[in-house]
This record gives sequence, C-alpha cells and structure tokens, in this order.
Amino acid sequence: MEMEKTYCPVCGGSGGIPLHHEGAFRMVRCPSCQFIYLNPRPTEQSLLHFYQAYLPEDEVSIEAWQEMMRPVFRKSATLIRRHKERGKLLDVGTGFGFFLAEMKHQGWQVEGVEISQRGIDHARKALSLVVHAGSLEKAGFREKGFDVVTAFYLIEHLPDPVAFLKECYRILKPGGLLLLRYPHTTPVKNLLHILRIKNRLYDLPAHLSDFSPRMIQICLERVGFIRCQHWIGGYTLPKGIGKRIAATAFGNLAEALFFLSGKRLLFPGVSKTVLAYKGKDVKVTDVK
Repeated sequence: MEMEKTYCPVCGGSGGIPLHHEGAFRMVRCPSCQFIYLNPRPTEQSLLHFYQAYLPEDEVSIEAWQEMMRPVFRKSATLIRRHKERGKLLDVGTGFGFFLAEMKHQGWQVEGVEISQRGIDHARKALSLVVHAGSLEKAGFREKGFDVVTAFYLIEHLPDPVAFLKECYRILKPGGLLLLRYPHTTPVKNLLHILRIKNRLYDLPAHLSDFSPRMIQICLERVGFIRCQHWIGGYTLPKGIGKRIAATAFGNLAEALFFLSGKRLLFPGVSKTVLAYKGKDVKVTDVK
C-alpha cells in the first residue's frame, strides 16, 4: 500500500503529535485544532483499491452486516421522520443498500453512492436500488436536490471530510437535514492503553481520522450547518457473543445516561449520531 504524508484535514496544520500506533500506522493529534488523524496515510489510489475488498461478498456475512446495522438504521429512520415524513434521500457510502431499502419501504425516494463494487452490485441486483458508483464529490448531483443526506460510518474514511461536508451542504435543499453516524474511538483506545490491552480499534488504515462530538460540530458549523443535535442513536450488533454483549451493555448504558442527563451527556467511546440542518445559503466554495 502506497503511503503519503499529509496535513491536518480540518485546519491544514502540520507537526502532528504521535498518539497511537497500530503496526506501521500512526495516529497523530493536530497541535493546532486537536483533530486526530492518520499520518502518513494511504494514497487515494491505494484507498480505492483497498475498498474493493473491504465489504464481504458471501451471503452469510452480508446478512450479518444487515443484522449488525439494523438497530442503528431504525433509530436513524425515527430521527429523520421527526424532520420530514417523506421526501428525497441520498445515502452516501451506502454499502449494500440496507438503509436505502428501509427508507424506500417507508415511502421515500432514495438514491445511494458507493465505491465498493460488491456493495453496488448487491444494492442494484438484490434490492433494485439506484446506486451511483464513485465518490459523492464526483457524482455531480444538482444543487439543492435532496431533503435528507445520510452517511453511516463514512466520514472517518475520507481524506478530506470538510470537502465532503461542503458537498452535502450544496446538494441539500434549504432547511434540509444531514445525518452522520461516526465512531468515537479515542477515549476507549486511551483506556485500553492504560490497561495495557492490545487492540485494533482504530481499524487502520481504513479509518483516516477519529472524530469527537466537538470536532464534528466545528466542521459542520464551519461549512454552514446549524442546529447540530447529538444523539447516541442506538448501537451495532457485531458477530460474536462477547462483542455483542459488550456492544449491548455499553450501548444501553450510553443511551440511559444520555436521556437521564437531559440529552446532554454523550458517553465517551461509543459511536454517535449527529443531525445538522442547512442554514441560509452561503457559497460553500468560500468556506475555509
């Protein structure tokens, strides 16, 4: 895999402070904005090749993937319906298309974007969905074309997350909703490091960064999004009894603390969902 040195994807700063290693890969913290990212990272071409084998291809694993994501998809569908009952929705990094299928069943007009051919083939052939091959930025969607844009566990994979958010803003209708689901790994990684427990939670080199709720909100507001709302938003159900028990326990604890705190406490280390709305029109090309 070919690697390249990079600057902070959020502020453009250099001189990242080493934070964690997983084999030959190194996560660093930007001294200017505190963003955590992989440096050096795989080149764009290496990533495109890598993701062609990222999704499973056997039916058992594909069904397990659907089962794993089902609780998060259902919670997200509920949050979206509070914003709008029906409309036009785009799911970016749609994978096998399971969320699109759920929203189509609920009466939405849906489209997806995906770079993995395995995911594209399943979504098109098995679920009869409209899925565009490639990245969002190269898809060429018209301005103000969607009521809702969603992206589940995608933003941490992107070399330029701010450019992605700009494009989401551009293609959303005024007042439109962006829903992002992202992992928040560093707090758990730090704890396991103290306990001297080896792990590969950062999932390197697939994950190029690790967002905190604070950092995701900074990026959203910089682009022009308003009314950011953070949620725990359910939890995944991975394969394996041990992993599933842990995910269920921490997920339920995080949800309970979130609601008991009046929706203020976001339990560190668990994945989170953020909603943000397109505010008044700005020229997103001018956003730094």
